[in-house]
Amino acid sequence: MGNGVLGHLNAIRESGPVIWNESVRGWLVTRHQDVIDGFSGKLPLSCVRIETRTFSPERLELMSKRYPLMLESLPNWIVNTDSPRHTRLRKLMSQAFSKKIVEDLRPFARQSIQNVLDQIATQDTIEFVEQVARQITGRVILQKFGLSADYLKNLPQWSYTFNSGLGGVVEPTLEVMDGVERSFAEMHAVFSAEIASRRARPTQDFLSQLIAARDDGDGLTEQELLGICYLTIVAGHDTTLNTMSLGVAALCQDAAARSYLLAHPESILNSVMEVMRYVAMSTAQNRVAASDFDWHGKRIRKGDQVWLMIAGANRDPRVYANPETLDLTRATDQVAAFAPGVHHCVGHLLAKMQLCEFFPSFFARFAAARLLRTDLEFQPYFTFRGLTELQMALR
Repeated sequence: MGNGVLGHLNAIRESGPVIWNESVRGWLVTRHQDVIDGFSGKLPLSCVRIETRTFSPERLELMSKRYPLMLESLPNWIVNTDSPRHTRLRKLMSQAFSKKIVEDLRPFARQSIQNVLDQIATQDTIEFVEQVARQITGRVILQKFGLSADYLKNLPQWSYTFNSGLGGVVEPTLEVMDGVERSFAEMHAVFSAEIASRRARPTQDFLSQLIAARDDGDGLTEQELLGICYLTIVAGHDTTLNTMSLGVAALCQDAAARSYLLAHPESILNSVMEVMRYVAMSTAQNRVAASDFDWHGKRIRKGDQVWLMIAGANRDPRVYANPETLDLTRATDQVAAFAPGVHHCVGHLLAKMQLCEFFPSFFARFAAARLLRTDLEFQPYFTFRGLTELQMALR
């Protein structure tokens, strides 16, 4: 989803609060309060959406034979569950995403950032996405899992296949889904072995914390553990990578914002949240109507797709003055980037920590960094925005 789509979202938002859109085969919800209401859990909107969104009914039998690992795993992902199962999974997962665990990772993240910046310091030009953003966020997520940095080479393909197969609107081709199943098979081999190893010899890492997590004696099943691993290894670094890349691109084109960020370290979290609002990496989340209901005069039918457009909400002039401007001094308590409500991103602390460490370090060291191209190329996904590459000059 490129920059031009943000303008279309602005037009859609002003034409009505709930609009049917044939290209996404569902309802677009673009105003801030309505998106917040959609995330609140008060409306009959479900996250149990595998059969209704990605796979048409006529393909399920074929796919159950062709993609057994994928179809077995996806229902166990927390993002595909409703309460009470979602509440149970969230309680157990949160124990491994606590503030203490994230803070314990901060020194490693800080050192990883410095190491990567050292590596590029002798170069005049770089490709930022893979040389910098992937290297930092990939190393941090692997460290959180207690996995070797050797797996860095797997992350681009795992991310690409997951996003191509599961992150779009149009039903993916069988060939694309073949790639998703191959990635599931690779990750299944890796994480099944790692889970078995932690059961035998627990450590202090993320996997061990997940295995040990209990709520009144209840723990995660093997399939739930694997589902958390698959989702976290990809989403846990790829979304932060995209925010990092889009944020650098935006800050390189705004000297005043860059200067403010460096001059006000005490406001770095607020600055990062404004960058997240402005670059709109978090574009949309999908829900399925669990029953018929009326919303702003529109009849939403059971099974309808409802797209909660985070990018539209975060640029709603009803909430943000001059929303098309990057303003690091504005209040960011209503920014919806992490999907506020019952499905608020479990890993938000990890993402914020890395971004707060990275932006000041990068621009303090490479004050003259600039883009070699301003016509950015975006990945062809709908639920988030990411760059295919970001060519930069460091001096």
